[in-house]
Amino acid sequence: MQYQVELKKSGRTFMVEEDETVLEAAIRQGVQLPYGCKNGACGSCKGKVLEGRV
Repeated sequence: MQYQVELKKSGRTFMVEEDETVLEAAIRQGVQLPYGCKNGACGSCKGKVLEGRV
């Protein structure tokens, strides 16, 4: 199953596979998001769900 993510500021959308993180999907598809550690510990890539569920 895939999920669509939309970045509110840019309006850009990309698809996320069920078995990957939003950050992994963004990197795979060339979408530049801020991050420092790639595992969520530093909080640089923290986002907010505005609609839908995680």
